[in-house]
Amino acid sequence: MRKDNSEFITGFLSESGSFVRNKDYFAYAELDDIACWVIARGLDNDQEVESAELAAKSVLGYFLQKPSISRYRIRRYLQEAHRVLQAESHRVRLKASLTVIVTDYARVRYGVAGNTRLYQFRNGRLQWQSKDQSLAQQMVDGEEIAEDTLDQHEERHNLLSYLGTPNEFRPFVSKKLPLYDGDVFLLATPGLWERVNPAEMQDGLQEATDPEAWIDTLEDVLLSKQEHVVQNYTAAAIFANKIFKTDPQKKWRIIKRVALILLVLALAGGGALLYKMKEAERIADAATGMFEHETAGDAFIAEGDYPKALKAYSDARNAANIVKNKVQAALLAKKIRITQLIVDGDTAVKDEQYAKALDKYDKALKEMKGRDDFNEPEILEKKEKTQSYVLVMQWKKEGDLLFEAQDYAGAEAYYQKARKLALETSFVTGEKELRTKLDEVASKKTGIDKEKKTLDGDKLEKQGDESYAAQDFEGAIQSYTMAQEIYQEIGVLEKVLAMERKVTKAEEKLNPPAAPPSAGAPAGQPPVQGTGAASQPPAAQVNQTAPVNQTAPGNQTAPVNQTAPVNQAAPVNQSVPVNPVAPTYQPVPAPQVVPTNQAVPPATTAPATQPVQPPQANPPATANPTQEEAAKTP
Repeated sequence: MRKDNSEFITGFLSESGSFVRNKDYFAYAELDDIACWVIARGLDNDQEVESAELAAKSVLGYFLQKPSISRYRIRRYLQEAHRVLQAESHRVRLKASLTVIVTDYARVRYGVAGNTRLYQFRNGRLQWQSKDQSLAQQMVDGEEIAEDTLDQHEERHNLLSYLGTPNEFRPFVSKKLPLYDGDVFLLATPGLWERVNPAEMQDGLQEATDPEAWIDTLEDVLLSKQEHVVQNYTAAAIFANKIFKTDPQKKWRIIKRVALILLVLALAGGGALLYKMKEAERIADAATGMFEHETAGDAFIAEGDYPKALKAYSDARNAANIVKNKVQAALLAKKIRITQLIVDGDTAVKDEQYAKALDKYDKALKEMKGRDDFNEPEILEKKEKTQSYVLVMQWKKEGDLLFEAQDYAGAEAYYQKARKLALETSFVTGEKELRTKLDEVASKKTGIDKEKKTLDGDKLEKQGDESYAAQDFEGAIQSYTMAQEIYQEIGVLEKVLAMERKVTKAEEKLNPPAAPPSAGAPAGQPPVQGTGAASQPPAAQVNQTAPVNQTAPGNQTAPVNQTAPVNQAAPVNQSVPVNPVAPTYQPVPAPQVVPTNQAVPPATTAPATQPVQPPQANPPATANPTQEEAAKTP
């Protein structure tokens, strides 16, 4: 292949200068037998669409679809980019300058629309440069101004043709130019060539060893000018260190063949001569295009881009039919058939027709058996992945049947298994569907569980009602509480509140409140219990006429029947009888009151005529000092 037998090295830079946005753009593509470089400069002020990028990508895209070095094709690349800018001009009119280079690694052809430039250097010196499509360039061509004033002339940006022009679009396309080992090309936007002249480019090239070093030197030269405002600038250098050497014998064979055709046509004479000459040129172009398209198709196969490969092989077969090369046409038909099967398989996968895709891949593998121009392992991988897709969909179908039969647990098992395989094989569409199915199963299972728990709660509530009716209030509270927990779990709030009310009612029946106190009893005094209690006076009121063992004060007449003299203290253990007033009811023996400062043994009621027992040998109790003093008083 030409690329492997040549050496082209590319280096570039693109900077915005003093501005926030960079309106320049550079891109390139190197195929096995042909390569393309594109540089563009946006001329509009659209804030959303980058016209330079859009134009450059459009040219490169059309080149990759139909790679060719012919003048017709390069003009078509530029015209298609021009139409794209016109179609995308919604808010403002998009416009751009653009330069494209195409080479077959032995010759080069370029096209220009606007004022982006191409320079060629050979042996370290400037060989030629492209011409701008500007009013200033027109003035130079008409010798109205000097050529060395072109780069700074005020009309250098007054363009006569550019991409997106509302007038007739007329790009310039050069003829084929031969290449030699060591040739160097420089693509530049106005931001660079306005500030770096060809002499400075040439000086920087003599010291550079590779494209990157030369580009860095040109940037240093530009920035050293210390301009107040630095425009967007882009530069791309291409070093053709080694070009592809064509077979001279093949070249002479082609020349002889064309000469023979021309001789035959010359003998035909008259108007047929011109027609035959054009026909011969068409056949020669077809023969060249046949090999170019086939090579491009092989490159697309290696990249895995089967739709583009199919297009390239179809173009090559058409060219083979034009030159009537039946052998080559048959070989290309075989490639087209295999590629078409692969494309059909990929399309069926996108349309979710996995059984059809498997059939196409199987046929493609049979067709390519023993061939080395197709990537058989890649097609085997496609087939295995599609088989996994089929299995995922089969398991999903099984789950759907169980779901319809309301076997949600079984359906969930199939869905989970299918989703796991879908994740392992990056089956995005199938995984999404299965996730939805699993959500539906979870929803159904949740509904069933809620219904079951609702029934359990209702059953417990009914049991509580039955226990309450049978006055089994403890059992009723237990049933109501369990039902309340179930209702709380499933979120039935009205049932939770109803159970709360029923529990409260049952607790009131189980533990009734205490009765209020009797209306006839004094406040704070407990009621008297026992038979006849209402007719008996309190014990504390019995025999209140005189305290027991109380010493009479001086000059006071002693009470009736009091045995002790006035000045004599009563014995400690002697009870002084008191003449009671006869009550209308039977008296109740009063408890003996013991003074706090006198120890008195338990008293016994004795008849008034019973003699008093002598005191025991125990020491007498100490009398109260007040009582003693009263006793001594005369």
